[in-house]
Amino acid sequence: MRRLGQGALPAAFAAAGLVLLAAALIAGSGSALAAAALLAVLLLALVADPPAPARDPRRRASGRLAAAAVALALAVVGVVASLAEGFGLNPDWPLVAGAGGVGAGLLAIAALGLRRAGLERPVLGSERTALLRAAAICLALAAGALTAAYVLPAVDAVVGIAFGLLAALEGVALARPGGAGLRRVPTPQETGAVEAAIIHGPPEVAGHRRLVVRSTGGAQYLSVEVLLRRPVAPGRAEAIREHLQHAVKQALPELVVDVRPVLDPHASVTQAPDPTRSYEDATELLDDATQPLPAAPGDDGPGPDEVLRSAPWRQDPTPTRRSPS
Repeated sequence: MRRLGQGALPAAFAAAGLVLLAAALIAGSGSALAAAALLAVLLLALVADPPAPARDPRRRASGRLAAAAVALALAVVGVVASLAEGFGLNPDWPLVAGAGGVGAGLLAIAALGLRRAGLERPVLGSERTALLRAAAICLALAAGALTAAYVLPAVDAVVGIAFGLLAALEGVALARPGGAGLRRVPTPQETGAVEAAIIHGPPEVAGHRRLVVRSTGGAQYLSVEVLLRRPVAPGRAEAIREHLQHAVKQALPELVVDVRPVLDPHASVTQAPDPTRSYEDATELLDDATQPLPAAPGDDGPGPDEVLRSAPWRQDPTPTRRSPS
């Protein structure tokens, strides 16, 4: 079953793509060729950008760039083939519609079969989404051929051009990891996983912001900024990032998680004390305390034998004798 899970997805893409390619060559259909090119781009995205968080980032980046170049070339082929066919009705439109239906059936059967099979590694959400997208492309090809035959002949060429533009957008998304792709609102499960990781995580983390989920290429990315209560050392920030990423990945294994620690803008940030400066300040205060007080000016103050009235305890207890007058 493990081999079935690893090989069923590319086999389904290959079978549907060969059916569309055969229909394009036999019927001379530009839309069928554009649909086959778009299926190839989707499969290429899964191979170049797999939903595996442990992959080397450099290999992932180089693979995405190479896949983006191939995707853009296939997009150009699809658009040129659709324009070259023209906006008239293809006489072999039943073959094109049948090929689209067969391709959609193959991909749908693969998606349902892999979902119900007891695999050692279950099919991830991004892989299942890619199968369903490919099936929808085949259905759109069949619907376009039927619409062109019974309503408006130019619809077939328009559908082919649309397939080429979609392939170009996939190529652009592959070339810009993290910045492009389809954004969606995080599900309650995804938000709860991030909040649980923060609650049970390091005490320096106060909350999070900018929680975004993107579907780019063959993977789904979750990026979030965690807010720190106070400045921390670079090594501690890296440890916080790795701890939170590991916690979120355990709860959401289908996503590629990216956590970025940032300082909370509303946190009260105080300057760290300088021990050298603190010692100098303490020395200055000690020197000031040991200095003698300045003498009172002129004769305004009490003399050396005089006693202030405010200090009666300094009075001599021996009574003074008065001389007889």
